Amino acid sequence: MIITIIAEPRSGSTNLTNWFGLKKEFTVFFEPLNVGMKLYNQYKGDISPKDWVYNTKYLLVKEIYKADSPFLKELVSISHKVIILYRENTKLQEESFRMAVYTGNWDRNWSYSPNKIEAISNVDLEWFSNLKSNFKSEYVDDDSYFRISYEELYYKNGFQRIVDYIDLPEVQNIKFPYGTKYRVENTIDKLI
Repeated sequence: MIITIIAEPRSGSTNLTNWFGLKKEFTVFFEPLNVGMKLYNQYKGDISPKDWVYNTKYLLVKEIYKADSPFLKELVSISHKVIILYRENTKLQEESFRMAVYTGNWDRNWSYSPNKIEAISNVDLEWFSNLKSNFKSEYVDDDSYFRISYEELYYKNGFQRIVDYIDLPEVQNIKFPYGTKYRVENTIDKLI
């Protein structure tokens, strides 16, 4: 059985995927269609998803949406379950994206620093805005997919909706990082 998470950047997909990776019944592929993710991938965007090999009961694939991904539609077509993960708060999502681009830190805690994100070019922001718009029209607005927002997943215990949708005995709503996020607020100690 193949379960695919298709997500926007900075929507909590890595954290969600890591949770599934803790289960021995799951093989997890992190962005196998993304040729830039060589550290994580056995497959690097050059092999059809139909030829991927896994030796567990389930395969969970996390893929960040890219309009030009040659195998994304094929992956969706062979998936038994597809989860569309998006973010409603575009301002916070953009701040997270800007900091990730600036620091290269895509999957660890980070502290927001407004002066650092000014280094991000308008080309990167235009790319991000176009990606978000295309993802919305292609997947988020399509009622045939199971969709969940970052906000619902992490702050409204929406993980139970995923558990119900997947409907597997190995997946239960336990120990999911409800309320967890990578962004941490700075605390400044002042001497008075």
